[in-house]
Amino acid sequence: MTQDDKTYTDVSSEVSDADLARQAQAGERAAFATLYRRYLPRVYRYFYVRTGAVQPAEDLTSQTFMAALESLPRYRERGTFAAWLFAIASRRYADACRSQAAIPPEVADDAWDPPDPAPLPETALVHAERMAVLTQALRALSPDRAQAVALHFFGGLSHKETARAMGRSGIAVKSLINRALRDLRERLDHG
Repeated sequence: MTQDDKTYTDVSSEVSDADLARQAQAGERAAFATLYRRYLPRVYRYFYVRTGAVQPAEDLTSQTFMAALESLPRYRERGTFAAWLFAIASRRYADACRSQAAIPPEVADDAWDPPDPAPLPETALVHAERMAVLTQALRALSPDRAQAVALHFFGGLSHKETARAMGRSGIAVKSLINRALRDLRERLDHG
C-alpha cells in the first residue's frame, strides 16, 4: 500500500467537503480523490440526463473535474463545494451546447446507464427507453427549467445549492423546478 493509498483509506466519509477542499488546496491528492469519488456519480448523472448519451456525459464529467482541479486554488467557501462544482459543470454544459460538438442532436442508441453492471437485456432496454423519454422531455423545457431540474434531481443539489450554482435566488429556483415538473408531467402524460 502506498502512502497515497493509506491517506485515502484514512479519510472517512465524515470529513466535510470544505475540509477536503482545503486539504486538496494544500496539495493533498487523496483529498481531491475523495471529493472526486463523492461527486462523480452525481456529476455524471447531471450530464447524462442533459445529453442523453454516455460518451458526451463521460467527456463533460471529465472536463468538469479537470476544470475543478485547475480552479481549486481559487476556491473559496462562499457556499457549498457541491454548488461550486456544479457551477463549473453548468458552464461546461453551456460551452458544449454553444459548440454543439459534444452534444448529439438525438439520443444515441447506447444512451443508457444501467444501475446493475450486468442487467438482463429486458431491464436494460426498459431503462434505456425511460431515459430516452426523460431526456427528450427535458430538452423540450426552457433551458433554465431543465437546468434547475437536472441540478436538483440528478445532481442531488438542495434548492439552496441549485440556486447558488445557477446564480439565482432560492425562490426563483423553487419556481423553476415547480414549473418544470408541471411541464414534464404534462409532456409525459400526453406523450
